[in-house]
Amino acid sequence: MTPITGRSAWLRRDVEADTSWLFQLTPRWIDEIDAAVMNLRRVGATLDSMTRDDFPLPTLAPELARRMWGEVCTGLGFNVMRGLPVGKYSDAEAAMIVWGLGQHLGQGVSQNAAGDKLGHVFNQGKDYEALNVRGYQTSHELKFHTDSGDLLGLMCLRNAKSGGLSSISSAHAVWNILLAEHPEYAPLFLRGFEFDRRGEETPFQQPVSGKLPIFSDVDGDLSIRYVRQAIKTARPKLGLPFTDEELAALDFFDSISQRDEVKFSMMLEPGDMQWVNNYTVMHSRTEYVDHPEPGRERHMLRLWIKLHGWRKLDPVQLDHDPRSGWSRRDGILPKGWTMRDGRLQAAE
Repeated sequence: MTPITGRSAWLRRDVEADTSWLFQLTPRWIDEIDAAVMNLRRVGATLDSMTRDDFPLPTLAPELARRMWGEVCTGLGFNVMRGLPVGKYSDAEAAMIVWGLGQHLGQGVSQNAAGDKLGHVFNQGKDYEALNVRGYQTSHELKFHTDSGDLLGLMCLRNAKSGGLSSISSAHAVWNILLAEHPEYAPLFLRGFEFDRRGEETPFQQPVSGKLPIFSDVDGDLSIRYVRQAIKTARPKLGLPFTDEELAALDFFDSISQRDEVKFSMMLEPGDMQWVNNYTVMHSRTEYVDHPEPGRERHMLRLWIKLHGWRKLDPVQLDHDPRSGWSRRDGILPKGWTMRDGRLQAAE
């Protein structure tokens, strides 16, 4: 219930004035990526078979790790890598570049219940309001939310004919404004809401979670997990209504993220890769319209990375997502916790 200070609680004017978040690839680093792709071709590697050793980045990997740990994990919470000539590679090779970069940072985690390593974000003609449809399968506007895993990497292969603007907001700045203007709502976000797993539940889980904190503080590390659409569709599945106060709090929360002084927008161009700390930064996307020609559709590659030992997290907050920091899909539970009736609980 106290405001967050430091670089993680940034506003738009802060990141417009300080462009340290921009990570421009040098010719030497581009050459290293090109050589790594050539090595993948030489050894006949695929996305499923390749290892970090198959994708050597002698000087880029240490710089990438430095920027991730120094800024994305503990500073502003994001950066944008630019300069990759992605058009010279096939889509399959671009996917292996994204996966290879991630392997120099941590462990890639699955994108869905099918275990896909990368998310292919493009319009599949689905309706976001339909049962169990996920936002990346549509061209709809996606309101500010967080993803799974500790780090999000999003590379642009092709952008849209119009729309598809990417925006980010500091969750810590949103928390500070919430405390300043409507502190009575804060306990609702600390107590949390149910999340609809939208058909992605594992055998260990129910289709809808119990109440999970939106904000959780562990020894001074304030972390967020928020997907309004998953909250919105959870209650109908449970046959429970929202209270007027809950709806007002959620609407106010969403409105803070959209304020001009809070959100920072950018158009990701082909080859750009946005890296985001999923616990301190939320992201959104405007609705978009594709080019009519086949093969020119907007297409993003999404990577979720799990790191180790970098942030204090509340396992209850992660209960809806076994890909975030630990995995119940493999039957592995964090120390001191157990499963009862499909829900994660503290061991007695």
